[in-house]
Amino acid sequence: MNEKKKLTIISKPPKGKMAGLLIVFAWIILWNIIYQACHDILTSGSIQVINWSFFISVTIFFMQEELTYKERFWHTLCGGAVGLLIAAGVVKGCVALMGAGLEHFPAICIMLVIAIAALILLHPYLPMFFNNVGFCYFIISLINSKETISSLPSNLLSLLLGSIILNLGCSALLTLYINNKKKKAIAAAAKEKEAAAATE
Repeated sequence: MNEKKKLTIISKPPKGKMAGLLIVFAWIILWNIIYQACHDILTSGSIQVINWSFFISVTIFFMQEELTYKERFWHTLCGGAVGLLIAAGVVKGCVALMGAGLEHFPAICIMLVIAIAALILLHPYLPMFFNNVGFCYFIISLINSKETISSLPSNLLSLLLGSIILNLGCSALLTLYINNKKKKAIAAAAKEKEAAAATE
């Protein structure tokens, strides 16, 4: 039987955890400053870098604690892209059904049922593509349904850039930090061993 986990209100993070989180935080703040400084350039073309779809990728990346960094990268990129594409499909399908004479409410209900069924039922077969990341991007993209289709290229580009810059960047920084910690631990253990051997 599975042991019941106790409800923890306050917990002490593992040694080194906060340092790693501070590295991630600093990386995100740096790119937020860069984004704000380059805002006019990034949002002036026909295809823009969208703030929410760029930055939310790193939040979702770190929420998937059960996966490795490599798995998180692909689940975020592929799942987010599928979510954006499904949202665009829902809007197009709804417009098509209404054009065929169906009222707005049943049209949107039909398309939402199909979309949510795909995200839930295809998850066991294609978890990299149909997952909670896709559901998140799907829901947020539909907040402004009028721009879901027109913003699709920009959102896909922003997701790609966020995954590469933020997520790969954080992964690389954390890997360097962890490897450095391991080297220091090995060096400290070697010194202790030498000290113990000298006292014998």
